[in-house]
Amino acid sequence: MHDKARLVFGLAVLAASLSACTGETPSAEQPVVAQTASQQASYVGSDACAGCHSEAAEAWQPSHHWHAMQPATAETVQGDFDDASFTYGDIEYRFLTRGDDYLAVADDADGEMREFVITHTFGVAPLQQYLISFSDGRRQALSVAWDTRPAESGGQRWFHLYPDETIRHGDELHWTSRNANWNFMCADCHSTDLNKGYDAPTDSFTTSWAEITVGCEACHGPGSRHAEDPDTAGLLAALTTQSSQIDTCARCHSRRGVLAEGFSPGSSFLDHYLPSLLDAGLYHPDGQIQDEVYVYGSFLQSKMHQRGVRCTDCHDPHTAELKRPGNATCTLCHQSEPSPDFPTLSAGHYDSEDHHFHSVGSPGSQCVDCHMPEQTYMVVDPRRDHSFRVPRPDLSDTLGTPNACTGCHADRTSTWAADEIAKRFPGERANHYGEVIAVARTPGADAATLLTRLATDATEPGIVRATAFSLFSSGGSSDREALQSGLADNDALVRIGALRGLGSLSAFERWQLASPLLADPLLAVRVEAARLLAPALGQGLPQAQRAALEGALAELRETRLLNADRPDALTALAGVYVDAGDYAEAERWFTAALDLDPAWVQALANLADLRRLTGRDAESATLLERAVAARPDNASVQYAYGLSLVRLGRAEEALMQFRSAAELAPDNPGYAYAHGIALNSTGQSDASVRVLADALARFPIDENLLQALMTIERDRGNTVAALRYARRLAELRPGDVSIGAFIQQLESTADQR
Repeated sequence: MHDKARLVFGLAVLAASLSACTGETPSAEQPVVAQTASQQASYVGSDACAGCHSEAAEAWQPSHHWHAMQPATAETVQGDFDDASFTYGDIEYRFLTRGDDYLAVADDADGEMREFVITHTFGVAPLQQYLISFSDGRRQALSVAWDTRPAESGGQRWFHLYPDETIRHGDELHWTSRNANWNFMCADCHSTDLNKGYDAPTDSFTTSWAEITVGCEACHGPGSRHAEDPDTAGLLAALTTQSSQIDTCARCHSRRGVLAEGFSPGSSFLDHYLPSLLDAGLYHPDGQIQDEVYVYGSFLQSKMHQRGVRCTDCHDPHTAELKRPGNATCTLCHQSEPSPDFPTLSAGHYDSEDHHFHSVGSPGSQCVDCHMPEQTYMVVDPRRDHSFRVPRPDLSDTLGTPNACTGCHADRTSTWAADEIAKRFPGERANHYGEVIAVARTPGADAATLLTRLATDATEPGIVRATAFSLFSSGGSSDREALQSGLADNDALVRIGALRGLGSLSAFERWQLASPLLADPLLAVRVEAARLLAPALGQGLPQAQRAALEGALAELRETRLLNADRPDALTALAGVYVDAGDYAEAERWFTAALDLDPAWVQALANLADLRRLTGRDAESATLLERAVAARPDNASVQYAYGLSLVRLGRAEEALMQFRSAAELAPDNPGYAYAHGIALNSTGQSDASVRVLADALARFPIDENLLQALMTIERDRGNTVAALRYARRLAELRPGDVSIGAFIQQLESTADQR
């Protein structure tokens, strides 16, 4: 994924991670009912806790959680502000003090160098960022950060978070942009009881919090009743089960979108957040971390999660550090004899050269070296993959995935690594779900049978099955029975994945299968169902069904409006109105998105499509021309503009757009098809056949390419070639009478010759 697609600015997610060992069997993802006392309580701040819980408070205060946010003072600022400078491209940043203030001289949104006051530190190690406050309530995270590592490790320096790019004012990753906005991007996890407080009419924030950093109540919930009466049911009660503990940690240690504010420990994660599945760009096909995904999605893939593992069995809940040094954390469970505390976990002598075949103390001798490989984000921040997987270098050659072996042995190949593993652990390697996901992600590939098998395999982790279901439409599967089982699954993520996989079914079938989920107990499921079923609103539903859909759609709109400071959220809201057939309201929200960002490509493209639907083709083309100017590297925009020009009868200009789209996205057979058809329609049939044949070589079962080639070759009088393509198409469509008639006609023509 290109760096500019990653909108991550300083969620320096803290050290607590999702792992542990208990004998508890994990329950399905279901709502957790918070204690009545906790629901009625208010936030009182960490100082109110420390008096009675001094030991926990002392452990917590040096932690990354406590240092998530701090006012900028001599005690908290680690960077060099002694009139230091840092040059990035042709921009020289300066860092200095004046009285008690810490100042940065940086390029503003207009490119002018200005002096700004640092109001807060942001994170503590291995880097520290700095926040700058603006009069409209925004707090922006400066993209020049301080490397807090020791000098001998390369630290004690200023560095830019995007060292290999040139990020200037106006760029979507510039520190003044919405994507570096603390109020939206960071505050929910780095503060306690946050209310974003965005006011759309003034495009400003009055963000509030109970505590500006991660305080006791961020994990334990509001504590006023407990402070008044310590005998009140303990706040820790909500964090004893695996599901409630992981829900509490996942709200920050996951890649997710916010659906509703007000999460409190004991609440259901999926009533407030919508986590990502194992999506392309975020995870490699085999589920290994790729972009910054913050542990949760990795841990859900692990056998540890399936065995009832919790976060705090490996990590101290207050320091967030490992409870035991080195391999001792792992060998508590994975040891030579089964542990009486955890009898369900496997036994074995793992902490030995016989198992890891590396000399003790060397790289590779630590369990995490092979089973939790690191990836570095934000230049200096290594984070470990929490799926606890067995290294599979044999998959690297076929899937293009990394592996722990060549991560250390960089001078060796994955084939060498696979051979070494096979020598030491002989036997056939098991099939891996990554092989199915990789096929399903390949444009034009038929993965229907494989996806159905994976999605319905109850032995696979829920997030894997959910991802398989979500790929049904692109992977060619329309297995109604499988989808029906997924929509009724106990795991809410599987239900969400199944909803996303319904796209290949008819509108009637989608309503039949998905409408019961409009009343699902979890908000994340209800709004996903509403998004899918919105087009049914204008289809004459009975009153009760219409009321159910309208109720879920109202919730969906609220989730979008929560992020009304974002053009992407307003564009998504407009899309809800498009699907519901309310074009006037949709246009209003597309326009609102463009008011926030006039170059927001998604709004430009979607508003253009809306104007096409309402017969305003010229206006549509003008919007798409703006979109192409804003993002000339966006293949889908080039393609849409080409289609618009075709509708206006400007075929020669359209050809240029289709060519650009095909060049920008060579893995999309649809763009190659459009390019080939455009060439043929402008009298360039030889070039058309070359383009289409080249695309067919890359996508040999693409029916559109085959149909175009057989038709063009017939029209050119090349009957032999036309027959070849037609027969290949007939193999893909064995029951298609029209293809049979086409072949007969061609054979008759050939016989006459």
